[in-house]
Amino acid sequence: MSTNPFANYTLSIAAQYGETSTAIKKAQQKPRRKVYRSLDKMLEECFFLGAGWIGNNYIA
Repeated sequence: MSTNPFANYTLSIAAQYGETSTAIKKAQQKPRRKVYRSLDKMLEECFFLGAGWIGNNYIA
């Protein structure tokens, strides 16, 4: 009797397909928006927003 050679690889192919489909779904999700609780925190993290009151060439 001969066996189907593709039957041996069915489980590994199905597992790889599942991993790939979940990875694609994860990659297509938009990143969560950053929520700032205060204006000071936002200015600390963003140079372009915080540079206005210090100056563009300020070296800390």
